[in-house]
Amino acid sequence: MKWEDVCQAFPEQWVLIEAIDAHTNDHRERILVDITPLKKFSNSPEAMKVYQEIHRYDLSRELYVLHTSRKDPNIIGK
Repeated sequence: MKWEDVCQAFPEQWVLIEAIDAHTNDHRERILVDITPLKKFSNSPEAMKVYQEIHRYDLSRELYVLHTSRKDPNIIGK
């Protein structure tokens, strides 16, 4: 799924997403090409709680909590 599709399906919501296809560009920005929404939330603390629960049991999954008001889902790395 593309970010635009997630935004249309879950307007003005916090969403827990999993990156299915992603890469890092030369500017250390994580580009999320294909994502799967796992769950929607009305607030970020609730979303982060579920994120932490899933991440605790499976560190191999690339998970993010984002608000659908964002223009793009790309993540800036350190």
